Amino acid sequence: MIAKTITGNDFTGALEYGAGLRSDRTNKQSELLSVANIGSQDAHQIAAEMQAVASMSSRIQQPVWHTVLSWAPGEQVSREQKLKAAALYCELMGASLERHQVAVYEHKDKEHPHVHIYINRVPMDGGPALDTSQNYARNVKATLKIREQLGLQQLPERRHTTNDLDPGKQVTRGYVREVLIAALADPRINSLEKLLTHLRDKEIEATLKRDAKGVLVGSSFRYQETSVKGTDVGIKAKQLRDHFSPFGREALRTAAPVRPGAAGPTQASGMTPGASQAGPLLSFEEDGGQGGGTDDAEQNENTSRRRRRRRRL
Repeated sequence: MIAKTITGNDFTGALEYGAGLRSDRTNKQSELLSVANIGSQDAHQIAAEMQAVASMSSRIQQPVWHTVLSWAPGEQVSREQKLKAAALYCELMGASLERHQVAVYEHKDKEHPHVHIYINRVPMDGGPALDTSQNYARNVKATLKIREQLGLQQLPERRHTTNDLDPGKQVTRGYVREVLIAALADPRINSLEKLLTHLRDKEIEATLKRDAKGVLVGSSFRYQETSVKGTDVGIKAKQLRDHFSPFGREALRTAAPVRPGAAGPTQASGMTPGASQAGPLLSFEEDGGQGGGTDDAEQNENTSRRRRRRRRL
């Protein structure tokens, strides 16, 4: 089970899509499952009621909260389970059903069961609006709790290849994903460096790929002699950037790179890879980057200086 969230400012457009009324993307298999604090079942009227409440706050420019909850293809999910999952999701994300307007639609145009949850971020009592910070990590944490309480699967199944079916890769992929999900849901891990330290403690070697400007563009992870890409575990480099960016530029900095094999002698002596003496299990692949021992921010600054010197000449 996964959740994806976007925010916006157009209740009418959002609810038209939920109800299958968009002329460009007609979805005749849409069904309204439930509403909270709304008197109508018509999409346009629902949008109007939400907009009326949202207009009470001039400060909130994007009052529309739209989340898609998805289950695995072929997974049997009852209507009651979908309703409970949607209600529990709202509560876990801070949208109390006693204070917020909510509309839930089910779409049946895909192989996997999924529902669209529309929340008015502005509460009816005039209190603080629903917080949108760290949506990715909060979604991960919320879906884990929903899965545990309702006994649902965590992720939609993906197309399998021969490599996917390798037992070692399956173990590594599952372990790495569990560690990453727990780490991103931990408020104490608020920087990329702290995440890498946490992975090291869990005996996971992280390989981060950056472009010439030092921007994180790829990731892979190695556990028990088996490597998997970030895309294999469902957490891409962009998601890591988006997760840590709100904490500031420092949160995206990392320590000096350690090339693969640097920890070999320590491991040969019988020490645990996560021990502090072994150093960070981290390696970098630089696209056009230069020099070792400097982090991505320093390399960006050095590149800018060189360019300024060339212009003077």
